[in-house]
Amino acid sequence: MNLHQWRSNIRLFNKAFSGVTYIREEWKNNTLENMHRFNKKNSIWALEWLYYKEKEKAMVLVGASPCLKRDIDKLKELDDHFCIVCANSSLKFLLKHGIKPHYCLALDSDSIDIPQHLDCDNKDITLLASTVVCKKALDLWKGPIYYMPYYSVPNDVKSKLRYRLGKTIPGGGNSMTQAFWVVSVIFGSKTVIFVANEYCFDKRKNYYADKEAAKQETLKTIYPAVDVLGRKRWTLSSHYNYVIWQERACSDLTPPGYFIDTSFGLLGKDGNAIHVMELSEAIKLVKKSFRDRDRLNQAKTEEEKLKILKELIPKHEQSQVYSYNVPEHRERVLQLARS
Repeated sequence: MNLHQWRSNIRLFNKAFSGVTYIREEWKNNTLENMHRFNKKNSIWALEWLYYKEKEKAMVLVGASPCLKRDIDKLKELDDHFCIVCANSSLKFLLKHGIKPHYCLALDSDSIDIPQHLDCDNKDITLLASTVVCKKALDLWKGPIYYMPYYSVPNDVKSKLRYRLGKTIPGGGNSMTQAFWVVSVIFGSKTVIFVANEYCFDKRKNYYADKEAAKQETLKTIYPAVDVLGRKRWTLSSHYNYVIWQERACSDLTPPGYFIDTSFGLLGKDGNAIHVMELSEAIKLVKKSFRDRDRLNQAKTEEEKLKILKELIPKHEQSQVYSYNVPEHRERVLQLARS
């Protein structure tokens, strides 16, 4: 897809969406039906700084694209230094292969697919749900739930949400771009690994890794694209939009922050803020970075720290994984959100 095609398609999408009143009505009705669930204790902001300092972890954002089948076993190499945040569409696939995510994120108001995705053994998983998720889906969840206020609702409903849950978290349009804001702003994480976020595909009817856990939509208009390996692929205007948003966000936040994509799709193609590598390589890199960070933290004198840094940096210039100011990073995220 070229820029002209993308801009033209976005204009058509916005024009069509502005006339779809039933979705906004569904958002309002679901929010009102869920209003009794919301309070300060289960606001997404109650998780603020959870992984800061000694609890700091690398966040692994797992989508549901085809390469998840390729990387599913590699996720078993993760240890306590990592935290998995998955989309609702990849949850069942992960559980089926013995991978239990720490968090699952659900945004949509859909009353058919979302309940199906969340109907599983979820008592030890935390759900991060927007306020427009339908009651049927939320009733199926046995584990903890934290809510993200969704403000595309009438002003009177919006004011109630703000009072109960606080300010909203901006996102780029889908689960993974929203998850990126959650882990960057709320958790204060500086290391993010994208898994199964190709945003492109080979065949029209084969985007998701698991047909049972994710609906296979009929793709009407697709566009040619070239991925990071130079392969000819296909994409959608919405997927292309997510890529542009995510790359811009990572670029504007670097430095600081360290972002890795393991999907070998469109992410990381246009810019150097996202490092592209195999998932196993990314896991080894982050594990080593945390070990290096621990060595620095345990150094008792400045001379000892300088000695360690001189040893590390020539061999491993990507040491920014563990060496930047977290509050400064979070403030930059919030500034970007406001812009």
